[in-house]
Amino acid sequence: MRKIRQTMVLMCLLTLLLAVPALAQKIELAVGAGGYFPVNLTGVGNAAAIEGSVAYRVASVPLLSAYVEVPVVGTLNSSVTTLGLTSSASYSALFVAPGLRVKFAPGFFVSPWFAAGGGLAHFSANSGLRQLGGSDSTNTNVFDYGGGLDIKIAPYLSVRGEVRDFYSGGLGFSLATFNQRQHNIVTTGGLVFRF
Repeated sequence: MRKIRQTMVLMCLLTLLLAVPALAQKIELAVGAGGYFPVNLTGVGNAAAIEGSVAYRVASVPLLSAYVEVPVVGTLNSSVTTLGLTSSASYSALFVAPGLRVKFAPGFFVSPWFAAGGGLAHFSANSGLRQLGGSDSTNTNVFDYGGGLDIKIAPYLSVRGEVRDFYSGGLGFSLATFNQRQHNIVTTGGLVFRF
């Protein structure tokens, strides 16, 4: 009986020691790469995307944590194949949308999360789009929402997969179809460093 009690006390102490570093990890830095998929634009192709984000935990209870986060997503050249263009045309985008992220079961091996925020979208045209007139670049408002999954691979390191929709104002280039609000879906996979 005494041996069982000692084993239980030892297991409780070990669990407590392992839980303390997890509670102390308030900052998450994430990097990832993936794809950019503009949804309601005709004649616009998909492109590669890269993402970086920083998040700070502001509240936590045993199975739920809330973070303030700043995701920054950049897309590479999205081709435009609209009639009237005589040369190759493309644009790139940058999204910065600070917001709130809620993570479920943050101390577990697998942690799903949801996020929402708002900020700024910046679209830059290359020379093929500029030939039609209009501006080289446009800034507009953006609202983002999405979710993902973090899978722990080490005490301070996780693998992350996520999908976000950056719902933005129009691109602002001279083509009429580029001046309506649009969904910009970004999917990425990468690493999360916690400290």
